Amino acid sequence: MPWPSSLTARIPRESRMLATRWVHSLLGVLWGGLLFLPLLVAAVFSPASRFAVRVRGWELARHSRGFGLVLSDPPQQRRFLLFNGLIAGVAVIPTLNLLGGFLVVTLGSLIQGLFIGGAVDIGFDMWTISQPTLFVGVLYGAANLIGAIAIAEAANWMHGRIDANFAEVARPFALHTRITELLTTRRGVVLAIDDERRRIERDLHDGVQQNVVSLSVLIARAQRASDPVKTQSLLDDALAQSQDLIDEMREVAWRVYPTALDERGLGPVLERIAARCPVPLTLAAVPERRFPAAMESATYFVIREAVTNVVKHAEAASITVTVVDDGRALCTEVVDDGNGRADPNGSGLQGLVRRVGALDGSLTVGSPDGGGTMISARIPHGLPVPSGEPERKP
Repeated sequence: MPWPSSLTARIPRESRMLATRWVHSLLGVLWGGLLFLPLLVAAVFSPASRFAVRVRGWELARHSRGFGLVLSDPPQQRRFLLFNGLIAGVAVIPTLNLLGGFLVVTLGSLIQGLFIGGAVDIGFDMWTISQPTLFVGVLYGAANLIGAIAIAEAANWMHGRIDANFAEVARPFALHTRITELLTTRRGVVLAIDDERRRIERDLHDGVQQNVVSLSVLIARAQRASDPVKTQSLLDDALAQSQDLIDEMREVAWRVYPTALDERGLGPVLERIAARCPVPLTLAAVPERRFPAAMESATYFVIREAVTNVVKHAEAASITVTVVDDGRALCTEVVDDGNGRADPNGSGLQGLVRRVGALDGSLTVGSPDGGGTMISARIPHGLPVPSGEPERKP
């Protein structure tokens, strides 16, 4: 591993995230030093003018890349350009002063302390103190750097407040946003596990347990029967019941987790779902390459739950399933032509949201009244996977 990579790997992830945020904020302030005059000039022009549109695009890019502020819609008001231009101009002057002091004092103290020697005299009207050059340089340089970071953070906050007056603002890369997402995802994983346990318990209670009780009754009746012909008939019924019980257990095990998913991948498993589905199901596209087990498992459960909901509630005539790898994520769509009205807040769909969210993915549901339902899941690649063949078109 190269030395810089091994060095950064020793720094805690949270520290690296904070350092990255501060560097981006400082660069955003310096970028604002180049834009504050064009912003003030563009505020005079019509918001629809070519110059104002171009400057506004530069400013939105500065907010996104420098401060991590993503606006839902580009603001069209002159005040957006005016207020942000004023903040950019006010912030850049002290920031440049402090960064200049940090560079000059730090470099000067290092050169003098390491090669020339001597001390720095700090004089007041009543007394004078002498301190080592390196100590004064490092202390003063750090103070300048901290001051520049504080101004950059204040500018970040001010720009966020201004932007919020004109559009919805998101901070998708903010540390507190990521922590909130991780906490929500962790809680979702626990809830998804509990939901799955309850479903397995219902399957065992309503299906397997009833068959076991029925089998036990048949065997008891065969033991009590005195007529050999009746005994043989009851044993034959018990044998048939045991075969049904074996099939039921296999079906429950398949619903819990199909072993074929690990052995052969998504394609064969989805083909079995299509073959057993009472509603005509078309596999529009399924990648032949293999993916990490967690991605394949989540994709399978999304499709299985969506198909089950269609069969139970949608009164649909057809289902179309599409699984595509776009290079960044594994994207799944399940579309039906049923009656729509699927409840995104239902326990089944919320379980899918939590399952996909545990892999840093997203799931959306579109289900207008009478217009069918489309469930889309996107699971980003978190681990390197081997390259495979192009998509299969069944």
